[in-house]
Amino acid sequence: MKKVLPILFIFFLPFFSFCEEITISEYIGSAADDPRIKTHKELGSAFEKGGDTPVVKALEFRSETGNFDILEQTYALRLYFRGFGETKRSKELRQNSKNILTAQSKLALSEVVFEKFNMVLTYIKNKKALTLLDSLREILEDKKEVTEKMAAYSEKTTDVDILEIEDKITDIEMKKTELESELDAVLLDVQAAGRNKVPAFDREKIISVSEIKEFIDSLDPENADSKALDDLHRQKMLIAQSEIALEEAKDRDWLKYVALEFDTNDRNDRPSRGFSIGFAISIPGFKSNQNAILKKRLKSIGDDSDFYTEKRLAEAALNSDILMLRRKIRQYEIMVEKREKEAESGILAKYSSLEGVNPIIILKLKERMVKQEIKTAELEAEIYAIYIDLCRLTGVFEEESGKNSLYGTKAE
Repeated sequence: MKKVLPILFIFFLPFFSFCEEITISEYIGSAADDPRIKTHKELGSAFEKGGDTPVVKALEFRSETGNFDILEQTYALRLYFRGFGETKRSKELRQNSKNILTAQSKLALSEVVFEKFNMVLTYIKNKKALTLLDSLREILEDKKEVTEKMAAYSEKTTDVDILEIEDKITDIEMKKTELESELDAVLLDVQAAGRNKVPAFDREKIISVSEIKEFIDSLDPENADSKALDDLHRQKMLIAQSEIALEEAKDRDWLKYVALEFDTNDRNDRPSRGFSIGFAISIPGFKSNQNAILKKRLKSIGDDSDFYTEKRLAEAALNSDILMLRRKIRQYEIMVEKREKEAESGILAKYSSLEGVNPIIILKLKERMVKQEIKTAELEAEIYAIYIDLCRLTGVFEEESGKNSLYGTKAE
């Protein structure tokens, strides 16, 4: 028996590891391992490793043979120089490119965190919906059973009534299939992020609807836009300026090259006279890359226009989310108030305590209550979905602290 136990432990070890849990915070934190984020990090590392642009553009060695005589050789060493200010502008362009990569990384992180929060909310929403649908299905099955019995004794109850109930049960099964498919997609992503861990997404620790309402009330739409988006635009404009300045600097290559030559031919037995130095100067006034500069100016204007168009769309989406969220919260509050009033009235308990009450009435009351719970849960899910979209638009997910935005005043 002692020999069998280690074998059983090895066999069941994968199942034990599979049962390990991953929390919401850990799952959101796995956004840093997303390939899109890693790509930006690798690009950033590449910028760190790269060196500055040297003043000397190229070093050239030349050799010429005179009169096809190998003894009559002329050697030359040429140093080609960059335009005046080209090295400085290249350094600026490199730094601005690094800065724009940082802004893009923040936006990429925001999108990945947003996707993962959507997964979390889908998991919580679908789990709750499946539970409520199972409750509704049980009530409908009881209702069908009672209706079948009543049909045997009363002509008022027909097979059509039974078929209508069966249709509702079928609709529930169809809906459950859709929800389970969405859950499968979430589980696959969660297991990939948590190395086969199962989600432990605690609904009780998530920010409440009342806290979301407070967040909306404290939000200033005019100063709530994405900072990374603004930074990205600013860096794009700086890059455009650097690129134009670089092209202009390239035109200032007045000193083309400096050459040092050595001629092996004897000149009156004075070989020292074989050394010479030369240089080439470009005459200013003949610009060769004006078209390239013009194209970059036009691109800069286009990028500027695209940014303000994107910004207006983001502002419109932000205001739309705020208005929709207020409306959904009000609808949610109405449903909660309605349910609380009916619970206080005790109408179900009242009918359940009466003798001789038609069981269909009690089942209808139960069905109505579950449907109200389903409607309330749907409104709640819509509120959370709009809320995290609002967090994305306001740049909350661009910072490391953004992963806690679903907890509000609660901590995991």
